[in-house]
Amino acid sequence: MKIFFTRMFFFTLAVYVFASCTGDPLVKPIKDSIDAQNYEAAIVAADSALLTNPTNAMALYYRGLAMNMKAGATDDITSREALYSEMRSNLIDARSAFADMEKAPAEAEQVNNIILNAWGREHNKAIEYALDDSVMATVQNPIEYSIQHLVNATTANPDSTLSYDVLAQVYYMNSDYQGAAAAMAKVIELKNPGEASEYDRYASYNFLMGKPDIAVKALEKGLALYPDSTSLIQKMADGLFQTGDTDRALELVEGLIENDPSNAQYRLVIGTQIYQRVMTLSDSVSANSDLIYDLRDEDIVRVEQLNEINKELRGQIDILTTRAEAALVTAAEIEPENPMIFNTLGVVYQNKSAALFDLRNNTLDNDEAMRLDELAKAEATLAMENYERAAELDPENISYWESLFRIYTALGMLEKAEAAMEKAGM
Repeated sequence: MKIFFTRMFFFTLAVYVFASCTGDPLVKPIKDSIDAQNYEAAIVAADSALLTNPTNAMALYYRGLAMNMKAGATDDITSREALYSEMRSNLIDARSAFADMEKAPAEAEQVNNIILNAWGREHNKAIEYALDDSVMATVQNPIEYSIQHLVNATTANPDSTLSYDVLAQVYYMNSDYQGAAAAMAKVIELKNPGEASEYDRYASYNFLMGKPDIAVKALEKGLALYPDSTSLIQKMADGLFQTGDTDRALELVEGLIENDPSNAQYRLVIGTQIYQRVMTLSDSVSANSDLIYDLRDEDIVRVEQLNEINKELRGQIDILTTRAEAALVTAAEIEPENPMIFNTLGVVYQNKSAALFDLRNNTLDNDEAMRLDELAKAEATLAMENYERAAELDPENISYWESLFRIYTALGMLEKAEAAMEKAGM
């Protein structure tokens, strides 16, 4: 979006100033200096008038006008920021002083026009430096120029949600996620409340900064206003996963599945995240098993305690694995061309196989060992089939061939293992 302010406005405003002269002898030198385009002299004359009367509305007004014109004539865009700050302060004070008058002069109606003139000039220039190739080519760092023009625009008119919104986008283009988040927070503050898309963007910038906790708080506010926003729910689930609130995240994603049961991506998220927990529990089982081995001849009581803990953990692992597997199998049925789904299923089956092999190696019952061996090989075969499907769909993915190499080796399929190793570049 681009707001156009014609150059004629700038000059018409200056002409208007002199057409509305009053008889105040302290104000006349300010106007004369503006007419001569000697803005520094105008400011000095205004300061002199304000020393006599700090609430002189006309002196405040024309000082603000002089500041605006000086900014417009200043090539150094960084120095304009301070000029606009003073301009706005003068004009706001002038507006207040005009309001206290029994009969305000015509200048009172021009305060907003001066502010909008300054704002539009800077905002439009920022758009050019961000999007116009011919303008961008004139400087080395056009995005930084765009940012400074937008900072100037929001200094002149800090109520402009449009400029803050664009500033957030340009900061993002410049990989300044902190600046983008601050600008978007200002948009939300000014609108009070912001739109769903604005809470979404604010959260995204915080995710990019590695601040999921702040993102989650923003998303909570957004969802309180827009509880049916799928995008906000998705981002909230992502944030909760990142902050470790997995149960609440899974609950949100399951709600998304209820509303859109044919969405394979939601089911992939469910399966993957649940299986992340399985992996954590499996690590605990492995650590306990190592400790059991070390203590087997020293502390029988502790060994028994650890065995009970592992039994409970394996029960949780079985339940969660079944849940993850079901979600992934359904996802594969919905989207049979997605290699990530099949690769994840391969990981699930491979780990189930490894757990069964581990149980086989730790039993003294030969019949039980044979039964566990058969079950482990069956799971390994399922892993192989899913890895093969993933590699078929995305043959350039080296990690899929590495997984196939390992599973072929475990199943004693040495020729296939060698071929997979070559494709993996191992």
